[in-house]
Amino acid sequence: MSAMQASSPSLSGAVLSRRWRLAQKLGAGGMGEVYAAAPIDGGPRVAVKVLRTEFILEPEVLARFLEEGRTCMRLIHPNIVRVLECTEAEDGSPYIVMELLEGVPLAAYTGNGGRVPPAQAVPILQGILAGLAAAHAAGVIHRDLKPDNVFLTRDHEGTFVVKLLDFGVAKVMDAAGGMGNRTRSGMLLGTPAYMSPEQVKNAKDVDPRADLWSAGVMFYEMLTGRCAFPAPTEFARLTAALTVEPDRAETIDPDLAPLAPFIARCLKKNRDERFASAVDMARALTAAATRSASDPPPTLGSGLGSGGTLASRPADLVVDRVPHVALVDLPRAPAFYEDWSRRQRGVAPGVVVALVVAALAAGLLLGWSLARAMG
Repeated sequence: MSAMQASSPSLSGAVLSRRWRLAQKLGAGGMGEVYAAAPIDGGPRVAVKVLRTEFILEPEVLARFLEEGRTCMRLIHPNIVRVLECTEAEDGSPYIVMELLEGVPLAAYTGNGGRVPPAQAVPILQGILAGLAAAHAAGVIHRDLKPDNVFLTRDHEGTFVVKLLDFGVAKVMDAAGGMGNRTRSGMLLGTPAYMSPEQVKNAKDVDPRADLWSAGVMFYEMLTGRCAFPAPTEFARLTAALTVEPDRAETIDPDLAPLAPFIARCLKKNRDERFASAVDMARALTAAATRSASDPPPTLGSGLGSGGTLASRPADLVVDRVPHVALVDLPRAPAFYEDWSRRQRGVAPGVVVALVVAALAAGLLLGWSLARAMG
């Protein structure tokens, strides 16, 4: 029987290529499922992502999945999850082998509307930018950066670090029907809350600055505890990204004033007015954080441990080679993480039907709104 056979409710226990025995499911998305796995011949456990069954018979999606997986194997950086292998099982089913991470996604901290203190948010963003700079230098754009794809884990010394996940997935989703369409399984592809204005207008007109926009939106949400572009539906957020200016950070909290100009530039709708690169953005963040740290309250670097402080070692954080970025020690993820984990296991079929009907109505409204926004 095929390891990817649609009738199987779970692939736990399956063996791929006589090398990897799949264990418990770790998560699922619009394109695939992720399992913990152990090498048959022994060794450390890994994570294995398998393509969803409905896409296996679509040659363009299959080819793009393998192409993007092999591209990501070139991205070797401490702030990017390591892709170890991208291949096909005996029956031609594709899968990707990655390092297994222990930790939580950034969504565990931002998804409940809570605020992340600057002492934690600044180095988290530095880690995101370090990973992006390395990827962009290799010619890889993420295109679907969001809190679920930013993972907080610990290194061998026990220090929290950022790991970026799912590079290239957005390009595979394009092959499966586009960022704004739904697959046969009813999954919405793309994340409107974090899509740049230029990506909303044309999903193929994307350069590295689209990733910088997404990083800026996450930084805004970490610091303010608010959605940058609030709207009643995900579709309405696409229009908001084109037409609405978020509340300035200093009006939400005056203590954010030193970081407010940096945040405002991150969220410029004209990409030419944003930072030109992840390295430029990280250097500007370091400068803004250093100015903030010069105030009487505790410095932003407190708690960084072996990574040093932002105020005393700004030059070490981002240089041309984009080094590893250590994080402040983070508190235990809030109870929201348990709710987030449950949501990843899916929703009731009736809810899916209701969402599809609502999405169709919202799509008609979106088309009218976009037409007006773009003249």
